[in-house]
Amino acid sequence: MMPDLFRNATQKHHHDTPLHLEQLESRQLLTVTPTLLSINPSGDASPAQLTEVSGTTYFAANDGTHGVELWKSDGTSTGTQLVKDLRSGNLSSSPKYLTNLNGTLYFSANGDNGSLSLWKSDGTSIGTELIQETKARSITNIDGTLFFSAPAPNPGLPNLMLKQLWMSDGTEEGTVPIESIGGDSGYYPIYLTNVNGVLFYQGAYTGGLWKSDGTSAGSYMVKDPYPYVGSGDFGTHVEDLRNVDGTVFFTADDGTYGRELWKSDGTSTGTVMVKEIRPGPYSPPIYFTPPARYQERENANVNGVLFFRFNDGSYGMELWKSDGTSAGTVMIKDINPSGDSVGPFMANINGTLFFTANDGSTGVELWMSDGTSSGTRLVKDVHTGGSDAEISWIRNVNGTVFFNANDGTHGSELWMTDGTSSGTGLVKDLNPTGDASPHQLTNINGTLFFAANDGSNGMELWRLSHFQEVPLIITSTDAGEAGTVRIHDSQGNELSNFYPYTSSFTGGVRIATGDINGDGSMDIVTAAGPSGGPHIQVFDSRTGELIDGALNNFYAYHPSITVGVYVAVGDMNNDGFDDIITSPDAGGGPHVKVFSGQDGSVITEFYAYTPSFTGGVRIASGDVNGDDNAEIITAPGAGGGPHILVFSGTTGSALSVPATNFYAYDPSFLGGVYIASGDIDNDGLDDIITAPGSGLEPRVKVFSSDDASLLQNFYAYDPSFTGSVRVGSADINRDGYDDILTVPGAPGGPHTRAFSGTNLADLANFYSGSPTNYSGLFVAGGVNLETIDLASAMSAPLSHSLAAKEAFFADDSAEVASEESSIEYLLKEKKSWWEEADEFYQQAEEIDELFSGLGI
Repeated sequence: MMPDLFRNATQKHHHDTPLHLEQLESRQLLTVTPTLLSINPSGDASPAQLTEVSGTTYFAANDGTHGVELWKSDGTSTGTQLVKDLRSGNLSSSPKYLTNLNGTLYFSANGDNGSLSLWKSDGTSIGTELIQETKARSITNIDGTLFFSAPAPNPGLPNLMLKQLWMSDGTEEGTVPIESIGGDSGYYPIYLTNVNGVLFYQGAYTGGLWKSDGTSAGSYMVKDPYPYVGSGDFGTHVEDLRNVDGTVFFTADDGTYGRELWKSDGTSTGTVMVKEIRPGPYSPPIYFTPPARYQERENANVNGVLFFRFNDGSYGMELWKSDGTSAGTVMIKDINPSGDSVGPFMANINGTLFFTANDGSTGVELWMSDGTSSGTRLVKDVHTGGSDAEISWIRNVNGTVFFNANDGTHGSELWMTDGTSSGTGLVKDLNPTGDASPHQLTNINGTLFFAANDGSNGMELWRLSHFQEVPLIITSTDAGEAGTVRIHDSQGNELSNFYPYTSSFTGGVRIATGDINGDGSMDIVTAAGPSGGPHIQVFDSRTGELIDGALNNFYAYHPSITVGVYVAVGDMNNDGFDDIITSPDAGGGPHVKVFSGQDGSVITEFYAYTPSFTGGVRIASGDVNGDDNAEIITAPGAGGGPHILVFSGTTGSALSVPATNFYAYDPSFLGGVYIASGDIDNDGLDDIITAPGSGLEPRVKVFSSDDASLLQNFYAYDPSFTGSVRVGSADINRDGYDDILTVPGAPGGPHTRAFSGTNLADLANFYSGSPTNYSGLFVAGGVNLETIDLASAMSAPLSHSLAAKEAFFADDSAEVASEESSIEYLLKEKKSWWEEADEFYQQAEEIDELFSGLGI
């Protein structure tokens, strides 16, 4: 799900687009600023293993209280939440191997007993469940079935638990080891790889190449390149499996040619060495991706060609490619004639390889290649003077490349590029006093999530969105005017308007906002006033058309009832769909109903006041008790005292926590009360906003849901006006605090206002519709999402691209350095460190995989 900007929204999906330059009309380039999503107020949250499931970002993090646990984020501060404390107290469950299987998250974590177990989660605490206490590792989704390695009894040695291949359908009974996979030779599976729906892996007990279809008979060794070593040597003959368009590539040592590039079509005869690249029995490792410590396993498969780095003994560590044939396995370019060039990072960005390399003069910098020598070039010398830019975490977000780099001035920070030197720049100096060290860069449906340290908040979660949040103020006319809905921006400019019913209907229109069908767009829910039937309709705020979904057009009560209806919106049952709440106006009983946004069914219905009361009920919705479910807030219409009540949105039962049963004004006032809700003090609870009906001065109050204290108490209009005030809320100025919206009832003009929730500053002050309309209005607010195409925004005519890029980036990143700095850089000792480090960490990862099942 996407940002909870009005209540809930689902992120729109964006397809990758190739890097390109386009001739633009005059365009103001956008400034993008990453947003901090703070988790740990006292230290490092250290978010890791960011994984997308149904548009929601899941990850492991430490909030300083619960230890390292499972978290989720929709890209907003309020939507960044602990899913469940799996290991009580401050002990860490340490979730790992996060995997999306058909819209459900599966992972391994330690429960209260300290044992590593297999879990699943739908994003809710109650929906996060233990599947089985098995030490699941290397969890891999193969066409809807989970495969993983875990200890299991050895039939020959019942007291010895050896790691073997398991499978799971997500249930306890369906989580089982795959038995009889060739005696002991298939134990210790590592490098689990999905190759077009077939699992390939290394049976590390012998080092051979294995495959499995999930059955005992269909799990067998394809080939052992070095069959002359006996079982039990924990061989490393086969390593680093990669799927390249249905062919599995790997490296292997057959005992004759040393470690070389191999491929397999899944048959023994089709498992062959591609080419002896370095003659002789001893060859250094072939690297497809960075070592394990970088936690990024990008597959350098570019248009069906495998890119890798290798030292053939003549040219040093350089960039190579292979199409699976001996003739097609070649070095692309000798980038550094005097030594090693290609560093550990490479990524396929829409058909172009981006990688790190050192040409011997610039240091390790960002390069790109189309697979030809002439098409392999330096993107930009980020750290001038011959020093390394320390580039890592190369990621594609909608055709824009993001990465971590150090230019020698700003420290380790977030950078971006469109593939040109002038289009490469610092996004923002997040940590002005040191290194922000952005890592864990992850593209979640067009939004970049990453971890970074700004020097003040520790290592926290950040997002850089391709969406801009647009606050909207929506008004609707009361009885006496043509029933019109108007949509305004935060300054009061009218963006659009429409008739939700017919243009001749003058009974008034009541409104609320939310995302009813989960498409990521703010919807406007309308209800007809007196003389109209209890007709509810839901419109897309972008188009003014009825939305798609189960709940776009219905009658809340019997169609013959014409007293008018009030409406509110909120997610009552935390299912990700906003639900619609209705109540009758004067003349009807206090009958409140809740309709499911997911399927249109009635979730609950109840009487908010004595059934004989017919003064009407005004309603609002918000989470007033912090249970992650919206509650229903009610106030009586004219004839009832200003009695505010709060009810459960799922059961209809009255709540008894603070601010759930009180009088907003003097109990003797019988003019009715209008209500709204919003988190005015940013404490995570929606506070209750009230305004009086006719007969009282226009005094708006805000009551804290935490302790029922009065947060705000002010006149929205001239104190002499007694025609009623209607209220709403939205974060208009995007400061994290909800603001207060007001409009007058009859006989006031269409004077629409927005007050800061923190200090009552005047945020918006305008007339909605004709200034001569004295029939009154209703108001609601919300925040919609508009797409920002960063790739297009960065593109500009080459003649003025440099100036345009400087306007775009947060800091000047021109390729200049002071003479003093340049001398320092040239004298600084260079470190070609990756060769030994890669081999060491790769071996460490294999050892961990091999022996973790033995409890070592």
